[in-house]
Amino acid sequence: MVTLKDVAREAGVSPKTVSRVVNDDPAVNTGTREAVAAIIKRMHYVPDHAARMMRMSHSSVVGLMTDVVATTPYSVDIVRGTQAALREQARTMLIASTDGDPEQEQEYWQVFRAHKVAGVVYATMFHRPVDIGTPDFERGIVLANCYSARRSHPSVVPDDEGGGYTQARHLIELGHRRIGIVSLSPVLRATVLRGAGYRTAFAEGGISYDTSLDVPGFIGRPDGGEDLVAYDATLGLLRRPDRPTAIICGNDQIAVQVYAAAATLGLSVPDDLSVMGFDDMTVITRTLRPMLTSVALPYFEIGRIAVEQLARLNRETGGVVTPQTLVPCPLVARQSCRQVA
Repeated sequence: MVTLKDVAREAGVSPKTVSRVVNDDPAVNTGTREAVAAIIKRMHYVPDHAARMMRMSHSSVVGLMTDVVATTPYSVDIVRGTQAALREQARTMLIASTDGDPEQEQEYWQVFRAHKVAGVVYATMFHRPVDIGTPDFERGIVLANCYSARRSHPSVVPDDEGGGYTQARHLIELGHRRIGIVSLSPVLRATVLRGAGYRTAFAEGGISYDTSLDVPGFIGRPDGGEDLVAYDATLGLLRRPDRPTAIICGNDQIAVQVYAAAATLGLSVPDDLSVMGFDDMTVITRTLRPMLTSVALPYFEIGRIAVEQLARLNRETGGVVTPQTLVPCPLVARQSCRQVA
């Protein structure tokens, strides 16, 4: 195996100079840097990162701790966004998925300390408050898709209120005045925020908010789980004599149930009913016919921005960190909503 000394001998420089080139030390002049780099490439020299890490107070590795986000199909984009941003910084990622187990979480903090990670992005599957306590971890921590009620760590979250506003505003601009809502569970933070967005858009459009047209698509179970009831909830809305001409859905999964309920009653999307999703889970939005108009959850951007915030937390950068960053949820217009007179 080629060693650092082998490279130094071939280049006619000291091992310390080779080390400086490997570590991108600006003290090395351009000509020497390029010559040594060419020899490193030709000899296929691979630096001993483990030994390098032992000499440093922290490594070039960044930790990503998740609950179940790493195995959730549509929120895996948080991982992709984190990885893309780290690649730009020439850093690597160490992922730990806790499955929501507090004991396992504490074990992973120890793993991160042992690997001297440069910081941690702590991500969750859905937008919610978290309390990570005071882990024995000296580097920066940024929360992604979650936030601390105590504001103890900076967070990067989707602008759910803005997303709800976008859903309602799009339908209002298409001429809809009687709009139903089949929401997520009312206990979720996202449901509360999106509801505020709907009501703002309704008020701006001169539309009264009718509570009877706002029904949950999920209901809680005694064991803490949820049951999807969107199909029956939608049937109730569409069987009304004054049925809505459009329905806002809490997510794209609910939209599938809305399509099914409309079909059961012989109603066509979008001719008889416009349907608006949330998440832009493409396996759903591009498979439904007509394809579903939705508002996207910006998971990739959340992961990318969290890494940028983490870099600013590093004491050497002297950067300014925003306590909470709201990431816009953009409209993705397809064929499930139509203009009405």
